[in-house]
Amino acid sequence: MLNYEYPPLGGGAGRICKNISEHLVLLGHQVTVLTTWFEGLSDYESAEQKPIIIRLHSSRKKLFRSNPFEMYDWIKKGWIFLQKHLDSESYDLVFANFTIPGGWLALKIKKKFRIPFCVISHGHDIPWFYKKQMFFYHLLMYKKIKHILNEATYLFVQSNAMRVNAERFLGSNRAIKIVQIPNGVNNVAINPEVRHKSYFSILFVGRLVKQKNPMLFLKAMKRLTRMQIPYHAYMIGDGKLRKKLEKWIVKQKLNHVKITGWLNDDEVWKYYEQSHVMVMPSEIEGMSISNLEALSAGLYLIVTPVSGNPEMLKCCTNGELVEKNDRDIANAIQRFYFEQYLKKKFIAEQNRQQFIDTFNWSRIVKEYEKYLLAIFNRSED
Repeated sequence: MLNYEYPPLGGGAGRICKNISEHLVLLGHQVTVLTTWFEGLSDYESAEQKPIIIRLHSSRKKLFRSNPFEMYDWIKKGWIFLQKHLDSESYDLVFANFTIPGGWLALKIKKKFRIPFCVISHGHDIPWFYKKQMFFYHLLMYKKIKHILNEATYLFVQSNAMRVNAERFLGSNRAIKIVQIPNGVNNVAINPEVRHKSYFSILFVGRLVKQKNPMLFLKAMKRLTRMQIPYHAYMIGDGKLRKKLEKWIVKQKLNHVKITGWLNDDEVWKYYEQSHVMVMPSEIEGMSISNLEALSAGLYLIVTPVSGNPEMLKCCTNGELVEKNDRDIANAIQRFYFEQYLKKKFIAEQNRQQFIDTFNWSRIVKEYEKYLLAIFNRSED
């Protein structure tokens, strides 16, 4: 399993990798994760019923963000390590996260050691999924990404939008290697009584960057204040827009909005348990883990119709899609306040178990297992 970020490093992609790795081990497979070292983490971890974790000392300065130079350094350090490691250790296949850097390293492994590989995309690593931000990077790496995916046995994507983009990029003759499997959730115990007794609370959970559109969230909170809807709002996350957002909060006198910074998983789940609505006005997503977690905790999800969100809201009447403007977001929150909060009738909470059953990691990883075993059987033949 190749991923330059693995918890506590990174965001959703690392957590997806962790869940797939751990559930594959529970299914009886041996998994080794090659990732990045960071201060406070060990170089090597091995525990019963867990994947082996190997962390490389490559360039990485921040827990939750990396840049192309750091990724390329991880590829170089990874290749130096693997040329020795694979002489003494035997693997049946390589599971690469992101076309670059994971897929690039997997391609090198295939060429020298003849180990087949698959790639899981997390959205923006395939042209032209996030053209506004990634255009020049995709233009520069276009041929390399195409070569990596042509050599991969499968390309895993999580949503309809990701699949359509991948088909357009690879072409109809190679679309057969694209496999759509959604992201998942774990069944975390919560006390629903906490939500029923809590003050009306609204969450934003994610990086404070343009992609997540946190300023639009604040503009919706300002409009909600003018509507005289009483609320507390919490923005859980950090990023390069944080100082700008904090200044805007003070300027607009949004006294009921608080930016918490990054929190550990247990702390985030306390907010999920006590809150009522999750609002994520993202410009683009792959398939958001924080949105999935919020739904699995019984929150009502108000989101823009970007990749992954329509699939999440299809099964359980647990949220709504809105356009990317503060009026529609505020109106949706207002409807929830009068129709569900005041009546203490929380539809997403009532349908929580159905959602968990639909998107449970233990079921979803069995889908991955089916395709991974097909790679293994094909290589054996």
